[in-house]
Amino acid sequence: MAPLDITRSIDIKAPAAKVWAALTEPESIAQWFGDTAEFDPRPGGVGSFGWTSHDEGPFRVLVEHVDEPKTLVYRWARESNVDPAPGNSTVVRFDLAEIDGGTRLTMVETGFEGLAEPRSAHDGNVEGWHAELADLVEYVESR
Repeated sequence: MAPLDITRSIDIKAPAAKVWAALTEPESIAQWFGDTAEFDPRPGGVGSFGWTSHDEGPFRVLVEHVDEPKTLVYRWARESNVDPAPGNSTVVRFDLAEIDGGTRLTMVETGFEGLAEPRSAHDGNVEGWHAELADLVEYVESR
């Protein structure tokens, strides 16, 4: 099976430090990515993201790599209330680069091939990231 990666790049009219804060501070995450967030932005740190539209509970996160304010990598579970591990989760990587007038954020999500239903998980997240990253741009640029 060919890799089912999701890659999106967006330009945000804000400095990298401001974008980084939106990616790592729980109160900011909850403004653009879901409705609730807990997040410890250190390697080995844990967290969770919650959506009121998902009654089953929060989706847990394990931070794998941090290079502030350039790179953030975390693994997040596809099912609620379970610890993320290979086979039940994907890996999300955010890379930030300064550009003229702001920051270019590149998001890559990998690991769909190891899931029970890789294609449907991938396709659902393609749509989800399109909406969530648009919300991120709106949130950061309005602050």
